[in-house]
Amino acid sequence: MVQIKSVVPRDNYRLEVDLENGNSLTVDFTGRLGTIRFGVLADQELFHRAKTDGTIVKWDNKAEISAGELFMLAQK
Repeated sequence: MVQIKSVVPRDNYRLEVDLENGNSLTVDFTGRLGTIRFGVLADQELFHRAKTDGTIVKWDNKAEISAGELFMLAQK
C-alpha cells in the first residue's frame, strides 16, 4: 500500500493528500459530514487539524480514515 506523505486541509471540506509515490488526490468530505463517523468534521477548525502518520489521516483522535478508504472516496 502506498504511504501518505502529507495532508493539506482546504476550504469546503476538501482534503489534499500527497502520496510517497509522487501522486496526489483530493477528497471531498462534504457528503460525509452528516454521518456518525465524520460528523465531527463539520467543525472547520477540527477539519483543518488533519494529520497523518503515513497510513491514516486523523483529526485529534476524534475521527480517522485509512489510505485505502481515501482512495475509495476519491474515486466517487
